[in-house]
Amino acid sequence: MSMVPEKQQKFMKSLAKFAFQYKTSPNSVEQFLLRQKRQEFLAGQIKDRVFTEWIGRIKTLRTTKNGKAYLVIELADIPSGEEKKSQILPVFRVTMGTWNNAYTDLDYDTLILPGTAMHNWLANFRLCEWVVFSGNSFAGEEDFLKEASPTQTEAMLSPQFILKFEYLDKIDFPESEIQLTESQQDSKKKLLGTFSNSEYKSSAITQNSVISRSKKISKYFIPELTIRFYQEYRLSNYDWDYHSYIDRWHQLIRYHWRNHPPNDYLDGTIPEGGEVFVLATVGRDGLVSSYQVSSLGDVTDNMLESALESTRAVSLPPLPEDFPDEELIVEFRFYHSPIDHLIESEVDNEKVAFLFEDNKTMDGSDFKSKMAQKLLKKQLLSEARISFNEVIRREFSSHFQPHQRFEPNLELKFELSINSSGKVFDQKLTQPGISEKFQLAVLNGLNKARFKPLPKLLRSEAPYRVRLRVIP
Repeated sequence: MSMVPEKQQKFMKSLAKFAFQYKTSPNSVEQFLLRQKRQEFLAGQIKDRVFTEWIGRIKTLRTTKNGKAYLVIELADIPSGEEKKSQILPVFRVTMGTWNNAYTDLDYDTLILPGTAMHNWLANFRLCEWVVFSGNSFAGEEDFLKEASPTQTEAMLSPQFILKFEYLDKIDFPESEIQLTESQQDSKKKLLGTFSNSEYKSSAITQNSVISRSKKISKYFIPELTIRFYQEYRLSNYDWDYHSYIDRWHQLIRYHWRNHPPNDYLDGTIPEGGEVFVLATVGRDGLVSSYQVSSLGDVTDNMLESALESTRAVSLPPLPEDFPDEELIVEFRFYHSPIDHLIESEVDNEKVAFLFEDNKTMDGSDFKSKMAQKLLKKQLLSEARISFNEVIRREFSSHFQPHQRFEPNLELKFELSINSSGKVFDQKLTQPGISEKFQLAVLNGLNKARFKPLPKLLRSEAPYRVRLRVIP
């Protein structure tokens, strides 16, 4: 329901209320008056009889004997309070679509002709598929909008409004969260208390890591960004003067990694990116006894090898005398950010080719022009959201200052609202953690973040809402 426009929500709730009152009405006179009241509501709500980017599901997609396509879309339903309180009202449905035969369509021209761009476009859709659509309705004597039901009861309980479609597209649902876990035999239980090798295989940072990134971020959804508290490295023990020892090691590793990057990632053949973790066990003499490599996301052997070789390339001095343990376990993180413009181009190539190919039918150019404009706007907004989400992730991450050990299974979730000037004016902790220290450390970092004004393309959507998932 979060994707349904507010105008559509009000439309559906009000029509459901009229339907409930109609069904429970004691006499036909009151039912007649209820239909008139609904007509007044529709005249005030949909004055221009234009529906822009409403949400529904394909109920009917067929053709006449001559191949003309007729399309019916069932609007996304929002149950009314009256409907919940009573079982008298049958299932309430509202549909919008074309006429289903040429005779009734003579004065409306809603059927979709073979050879037109819209007709060819419909070949990409299936029954029950969720879509976003726009179109124009027609004047109706009894309902303000043209309604096709044969009886008054059907018109009130399951109205069928006639529509000439101007725009139709599939909804880009974000990818579900992908939870990657692998079961391996236990081999090492040292980092941060007890930590098994299987946990390193799935993620050396968190026991149940989740990749929550969608290739396309739709405006109908609040994106969730996963942020790591430990951005660069994590230690098995922080109770010593570790800065000079680890900082030198880390800087040399990064220098080598930047000068010997994985070519397949740079070439754009792995646009989704991913994370590589290298776990090194260091003895008191400064010798590394073992390395373990793990990864998350779309990672190649070349990317794994590049991170491992960068870690191996550095020779270490002995650990300081005040180091409290017999060995130090360090985990370095190598992040390959997604190359979003490459991902987007792969997804939309087929659609772009269709919209801009030559088509000389009279309504083809008009339809394609509208679709192309919608697609261009959609792509620009998508790119703006992805770019701004990366700004959010980097800004919050830059204020985390890890100086203590936290368990790998901790997790916090926030929901933020950012106004057009870039100020975070609403911050809610939607999932508190089990560690008050971790929660306090994260909140201190989040409160230091500052943003520039929203990009121009996103200001019309202010406040910009985003969910944050913070893990060690």
